[in-house]
Amino acid sequence: MIDLAFPNESGFTVARQHRIYTGFHHKNALLRCNDHSTTTPRQQTAFFAKLITSMSAKLTHQQIAAFRKKILGFYRLHGRHDLPFRHTKNPYRIAVAEMMLQQTQVDRVVPKYLNWIHVFPNWGALANAPRQKVLKTWSGLGYNRRAIYLQHMAQTIIKEYKGKLPKIPEGLLALPGIGPYTSKSILIFAFNAPLATIDTNIRRTLIHELKLHPKTPLNTLGQIAELLVPKNASRDWHNALMDYATLRLPKTPHIKPLSKQTRFKGSIREIRGVIIKCLMAKKRVSIDEIARNVSRTKTDVTKAAASLQKEKIICLHKNQIRLAEHD
Repeated sequence: MIDLAFPNESGFTVARQHRIYTGFHHKNALLRCNDHSTTTPRQQTAFFAKLITSMSAKLTHQQIAAFRKKILGFYRLHGRHDLPFRHTKNPYRIAVAEMMLQQTQVDRVVPKYLNWIHVFPNWGALANAPRQKVLKTWSGLGYNRRAIYLQHMAQTIIKEYKGKLPKIPEGLLALPGIGPYTSKSILIFAFNAPLATIDTNIRRTLIHELKLHPKTPLNTLGQIAELLVPKNASRDWHNALMDYATLRLPKTPHIKPLSKQTRFKGSIREIRGVIIKCLMAKKRVSIDEIARNVSRTKTDVTKAAASLQKEKIICLHKNQIRLAEHD
């Protein structure tokens, strides 16, 4: 067993001691917590907190080294090294890629990413672009508010940070559209920051390979992940974890995704998309026109328009909808 309170030869990135369950020694230790229908959320939280702080099993140097070797070895041989955003350390390009990759498959992102970088090569170009052009360039990726968030981010970085991306997660979290995962992933892929972050695929790899309970909370996984990041190799490590899940792991239905998209057909999201599509073709559109196009009630269309206005994507005045001007 090892003392995890030092960051030297082991390459640990967290200078504190953890006692964690990994599944290496006690695969069935979580059986008593398998039936979550009989435990309250508070009990579950307490249970997993106890795992991370008081269980006797620890990761050894050898176990960590073996795990890193396995994941990084697979990445060297089979990783998706041809992805264009893996050939840049430019913070702007990394931020664009990370925003696009939220809830969108990689093969759909690649051509859109390349075109976006061509149309808006830097923060300044994006900050000053017409809103209609931004949405047209984003079209096809869905969740159009991400395009608006990117432009708001560019404007904030130009105005408040002199065109330089903040280099700490807390600074990124203050920017539009940035959540806990993205605030770290941008820093990891742009600056090789010694951080750990968890998306759906990284979560799948950790749970499968370390034989963790499928419902292990993200904060517990995050503490385990921090211990595993190799020194000076955070960028490659996170790419490797994601590729291992995507290319190597079998389908694991017992490991539920972090979030589940709601049905698109017949949803308010569908109406939102039609509104944006119409506004890319002309300056104004009416509630009545959208209702006819999608065969929905004016109440539903108004609700969709109101949600877009709340996100500062459109302006709604009486029966008329137009794109909001950028700040």
